Amino acid sequence: MSRTDLKSLQSAHRKLAVLVLHDPVYLPIFERIEKEIALLSDQDDAISRARAAAALQKQVG
Repeated sequence: MSRTDLKSLQSAHRKLAVLVLHDPVYLPIFERIEKEIALLSDQDDAISRARAAAALQKQVG
């Protein structure tokens, strides 16, 4: 997923937070989006770590 997907999920997460406060029936969707956001964030972190390691490898030769 792309950065745009992450922003869309974050926007949906905020909107669902309001809905959950009005009706808990939306809670499973809210929780699912939280998990998706966490997965995307973890992937971004892993890619950042891979880039840093690759940059170090280039310096070493």
